[in-house]
Amino acid sequence: METKKQNFIEKYLDTKQKKIVAGCLAGVFVIGAAGAVILNNNGSKNLVLTSNEVDAELGQKVSTNVADYLDANKVDNLDKIIKDTKEKDNLKYVTVTNKDENGNVVSKEEKDYPKVGNYEINFIYGKEKATVKVTVKDTTAPEIKAPDSIDIIQYTDLSAFNFSELLEATDYSDVKDWKIDTSKVDVNTIGSYDLKVSIQDKYKNKASKKLKVNIVQAPEFAEGEVAVTEVVTDENGNKKTVVTKKASDQVSKTDAVASTSPVSNKGTVNNSSSESTTKPSSNSGTSKPSTGNSSSSSNNNTGSSSSSSSKGDEHKHNYNIPVTKTVHHDAVTRQETYTVVDKEAYDEPVYETHVVCKVCGQDFGKGEAASDQAGIHSAEFGHSYHSTKVQAGTKHHDAVTHQETRTVTVTPAYDETVTTGYRCSCGAVK
Repeated sequence: METKKQNFIEKYLDTKQKKIVAGCLAGVFVIGAAGAVILNNNGSKNLVLTSNEVDAELGQKVSTNVADYLDANKVDNLDKIIKDTKEKDNLKYVTVTNKDENGNVVSKEEKDYPKVGNYEINFIYGKEKATVKVTVKDTTAPEIKAPDSIDIIQYTDLSAFNFSELLEATDYSDVKDWKIDTSKVDVNTIGSYDLKVSIQDKYKNKASKKLKVNIVQAPEFAEGEVAVTEVVTDENGNKKTVVTKKASDQVSKTDAVASTSPVSNKGTVNNSSSESTTKPSSNSGTSKPSTGNSSSSSNNNTGSSSSSSSKGDEHKHNYNIPVTKTVHHDAVTRQETYTVVDKEAYDEPVYETHVVCKVCGQDFGKGEAASDQAGIHSAEFGHSYHSTKVQAGTKHHDAVTHQETRTVTVTPAYDETVTTGYRCSCGAVK
């Protein structure tokens, strides 16, 4: 009896211990599984971006669409994330003030591209947040439009000439005054010279352009008229100069009136840019991070095309940024022969020795007969006389000249900007 009871207890205890051990192990498995779930939920990321930095040039839009930043190859439920993600940013956009011809403000227009500066774009999906740092810079020089050559009347004061009427500058940022380098122009001597114009924006991006200045002879004008260099616009909208004459009371404040005598050249002069600069009418594309592995994923994908499209819209190229090069055109010239005067023509006086009364100045001529007449005159009036040099005429001498040949510029050399293609903001070119 005692033996059976002992066996029962040992069997019971053994079974119970197994259950306890099993229960403990089950508890360990449950806790482990729960721990695995928690780790998985905390460790996964939904907002996986191709890049958390974006560099943009002033004039470019900056995308705030999370679809342009998500890495489609590393994100599940892409459509849901795109739909439910909220976006917050501190982008500040460029505002352009529009004025009328009198300088009065008529409207203000906010552009769709941000100002130069550092910004943040925050994407929020549930409790998860991803931040993209945006840097907007201006490294692009202004674009200058100017005629290849202009005519200006001899003896025109270039420091008072309004060159900005002939010039146009386009830039996304504000620009400073025009710098006009006239140091190589001899405005007092007829001929063709190089003139350099330059302009700089507020971020020190500088552009320059050379044009030819042809110093020409003033047209003949009557009393009450003046010779002027006038700036006009042709039928194609291009600015050019016209050498003409006007009545003094019809000269406008923009006409450059020529002097009739040499003037000094002051070298570099400033012209206001307020009337000759504009901002581009539209943005220069959109800056956003590259889609990264989209090309490699399409090569490795063995499924249908519809399955790849579920990863979100791929980047669509927008080829709206011109790719240009500068083509140089040499000057067209011709040879011209002209006469150089080495010594001007002149008349030389010719003298003879005559007998002349010292008192009354009577000229008796030359020779013995003149002396006899002078003696009679002296005896009659008591005057004395003498022999002296008297101009009897002139001898003409022709000018001394020689021929020289010079090169005349028919069409000045110039640089032409040629568009060779267009590129997308992502760098692709076509």
